[in-house]
Amino acid sequence: MHRAVVLLVCLFYATVACGQQPAKLSGVVIDTDGAPIANADITFASSSLTTHATSDRSGAFSITVAADTGLLRVSCPGFFTNTLSISRDSFRAPLEVKLVPAPITARLEVPTNEDRISAVTNNQFAVSRRELEVAGAQTIDDVLRQVPGFSLFRRSGSLTANPTSQGVSLRGVGASGASRALVLLDGVPLNSAFGGWVYWARLPRVSIENVETLSGATSDLYGSGALGGVINLQSRVSDRTFLDTEASMGNKVTPAFSFLSGISLGDWTITATGQALRTDGYILVVKDQRGAVDTPAGTADLSGSITLARSLPRAGRAFVRLNLFGESRENGTAIQLNNTRNASIDLGTDWTAERIGEFSFRAYGGGEIFNQNFSAVSADRNSESLTNVQHNPSQQLGGAFQWRLSSIKHNLITAGLEGRDVRGHSAENTFNAGRKTAHIDAGGRQYSFGFFAQDTLQLGPWVLGFGTRFDRWTNGDGFSDRVPVTGTPTFIDFAGRSETAWSPKLSVWRSFANGFAVGGSIYKAFRAPTLNELYRGFRVGNVVTAANASLSAERLTGAELGGSFHGFADRLTLRTNLFWNVIDEPVANVTLSTTPALINRQRQNLGAIKVVGLEFSGTMRLSKRWEVSSEYLLTSSKVLRFPANLLLEGLVVPQIPRNQLNLQITYVVKKWTAGVQGRLVGQQFDDDQNLLPLKRFFSVDAEASRKISSRAALFFAAQNLTGVRYEVSKTPVLTVGPPVLFRVGVRLSNLGKK
Repeated sequence: MHRAVVLLVCLFYATVACGQQPAKLSGVVIDTDGAPIANADITFASSSLTTHATSDRSGAFSITVAADTGLLRVSCPGFFTNTLSISRDSFRAPLEVKLVPAPITARLEVPTNEDRISAVTNNQFAVSRRELEVAGAQTIDDVLRQVPGFSLFRRSGSLTANPTSQGVSLRGVGASGASRALVLLDGVPLNSAFGGWVYWARLPRVSIENVETLSGATSDLYGSGALGGVINLQSRVSDRTFLDTEASMGNKVTPAFSFLSGISLGDWTITATGQALRTDGYILVVKDQRGAVDTPAGTADLSGSITLARSLPRAGRAFVRLNLFGESRENGTAIQLNNTRNASIDLGTDWTAERIGEFSFRAYGGGEIFNQNFSAVSADRNSESLTNVQHNPSQQLGGAFQWRLSSIKHNLITAGLEGRDVRGHSAENTFNAGRKTAHIDAGGRQYSFGFFAQDTLQLGPWVLGFGTRFDRWTNGDGFSDRVPVTGTPTFIDFAGRSETAWSPKLSVWRSFANGFAVGGSIYKAFRAPTLNELYRGFRVGNVVTAANASLSAERLTGAELGGSFHGFADRLTLRTNLFWNVIDEPVANVTLSTTPALINRQRQNLGAIKVVGLEFSGTMRLSKRWEVSSEYLLTSSKVLRFPANLLLEGLVVPQIPRNQLNLQITYVVKKWTAGVQGRLVGQQFDDDQNLLPLKRFFSVDAEASRKISSRAALFFAAQNLTGVRYEVSKTPVLTVGPPVLFRVGVRLSNLGKK
């Protein structure tokens, strides 16, 4: 019996030892034309080890690995990175890894380029997971200020700003609370269906793998909302059981906690993420203008999601995700409050069918309730009175489908369709001297549908892209109902209106053997006005802005020309782009009248604005430890024509600085990781008449972390280390940015085996 036990134990350990013997994973790296790609970087990562290799002249590679499951990452300058899930079956025959040229984009499942700036002339910019972890800023929107031309409606960030000012703009096309850039999470829109702004606190930082932005008009693929570009956030996905958490405490009483956890059950995974964040905030109004009504602007946010996913053959995946979000904000006085409740569900699937291509589908729906109070503040800011109480419920239902075919020689074909149905209204009670004066309700419904197609032709060093999209949308069921406490009620039934848009794009790119590349594109784009712009008015300080149900779509015509260089042993990447855009009928807040106590504005379509700019980006890897990058954007954004008020012609578009300069330095050593981000923002104007200038400023953010074990790290982060109280708005009361904000915290990571 004893001998039998010894024999069984020996057999067991021999089996384990055999299972752990290194194995060879081989394959070939090719482009979409089937040509081999030499010098591609091959990385295999398992739960315990990471191994590297390089493809040879014929594109072939062979890598010795010590595990039979993991992730294989294949990258090469000028191409998007391809990441494959490796299983036991992967070792049976050589792999064929296809890399897609970097200028190609897709409506869904955009291939990942993990370099900060791509080594070709397109205008893509990436913020990797590591860069998210060394950014001193706490919220995603403040981290994204590293992106050239990124701005919200105002200079303030989502930590203290009203959500209606959190619409995002790229490349100087004109800041707007409604956003002139589309924000996506795994291909699903994050912009508010009613207002177009973005609730950045919905995104726990620990759950984001990376962020990719595509500056410039991209309506040829993304339709309305992509007038200025696209921001695509990608969730962290793992086929292992794990738990990651981050907890911190900052000044201004700012605790934060977020987590991401996953359970692997064979082909199924369940992932949950959540975030709790609050801050007392700070007083927005500059000291010498404050009064008794001024209180800190703070927020309390709670968000979470749970995702059920299943792996499909050929690296396919299907998922369903439930999202919940709640927010309560104090906006600087006792009366000016707002809160939001949002619930949504996302469904998606990606699969590949042999010979007929790759397919992706997304469907989403949900409801949102946004409530807000407005007040009138006395000239000495020692008293305020309630003016409006708003209740804004909205719902949306949408979906997108995409097909990609790369089996035809020299060609990559993409086609798809997209639809969306949004309905909502703004119900409010108005007050005067504490007494209710009227009940006003206005709203409507917007249907939209679009289909798109793109063909990318690769001929040796040349890549030609042809894209087009056709959209049609209808504003229907529009109404405005005003019931005064005393007087005659009025009801307006707005006639339904439909518009169409054609968004073509033509691009050409050529690479050279010495690391240089040149290219350019011409395009058209558009943005349809949101229900918020059509039917909801608002008040900020003593500025009242009225809605306008007659707004038409903004339409952009533009072109760009650029060049890039990648070389010096992959250490240096430089890129520059010159762009020119004309936006016809842009929606702007136009001043109608001005008094010391009240400024009246209305949303109107201006005649046209012209945006001309020069963008420069560079990244230098000084060593394995040090990396330096910088971005500069020079923008001239002016009113080209406005027949309704000729005095506005030639003036600078509000909220667009002429100069923006960013600088990032990253340091990584065994146990230490640190990053510094500097930002210079030039002068800009807060109003359409250029009477309220906002001074330029320079600020610095920083973060440093140290591993105290293989699963834990301590960190210290600071925002606005220069302490400059930069100007945010003049209404005409001056509000300023935050003081120095700092926080300390811990990150815990517990990765299990598959």
